[in-house]
Amino acid sequence: SRININLRFKLLIILLFVLSGTKINAHGDLHKRILNVTEEIKKYPDSANLYFKRGILYYQHKNYPNSLNDFKSSKGLGFESIEQDFYLAKINYHLENYHRAKKLIKKILREESANTDALKLLADIYFRKDDYKKSAMLYDELIQKSEVTFPEHYLYASKSWYATKTNIGYGRAQSILIEGIEKLGDIIVLYNQLISNYIDLKEFDSAVKFQEKVIEISNRKERAFLKLANIQIRQQDYKEALLSISKAEESYRELPHRLRNTEFMKKFYAELQSKKLSLKK
Repeated sequence: SRININLRFKLLIILLFVLSGTKINAHGDLHKRILNVTEEIKKYPDSANLYFKRGILYYQHKNYPNSLNDFKSSKGLGFESIEQDFYLAKINYHLENYHRAKKLIKKILREESANTDALKLLADIYFRKDDYKKSAMLYDELIQKSEVTFPEHYLYASKSWYATKTNIGYGRAQSILIEGIEKLGDIIVLYNQLISNYIDLKEFDSAVKFQEKVIEISNRKERAFLKLANIQIRQQDYKEALLSISKAEESYRELPHRLRNTEFMKKFYAELQSKKLSLKK
């Protein structure tokens, strides 16, 4: 009913307000904590631990220059730790001082060769420096050494391998995504990257096969059917594309009225009709 819709809308607005307030409060709390540690530093200016503590707070506040200065101060006062070196590496990465970041990460890896956070950051550095093969190989090593892997590990590994623009790289880009799906289950983001790569490589049969899998596992299928139709159009398989568009329409009609009536979905339906008309011509 209209009352229920209005109530849901109000609840959504309240939730968004609370979430935005939480983010603001988090930054406000960080600022307060930084001020408190600053007062402590005034009392104990030779405390390496206090500079280290404030350096972390500045990093969390994304104030990288101040964070860097504090870690330099704690280091100058004799504080040494792998954690501090890792923060320094991350700060230099954010400040685009990749050479310094790389030196710090390699120092960490000499002491802890299986430090997966360090491996990931080093892989990211090589990617930023367009050394895609080194980045890809480090992501492979990260996956191998991680007790728990995440979808982004496979995704970034695939992107690095694909960016090498070699046949070996393209093959590995796809196999690492399939490996991720086999290990982690049906992760849509991994399927989407796999399909995108196949489309780019003009391997449309494989793209269709995996897009059909996406349709199978999706709760909402209308956009997945439209994507399948677009791949079939690239194949010049217009008959199958029309069938996919019809299935997209069916899925659209099964949606609740409140969803079909949104501006977003109206545009989607108009796109379906336009594509259907152009195919019939």
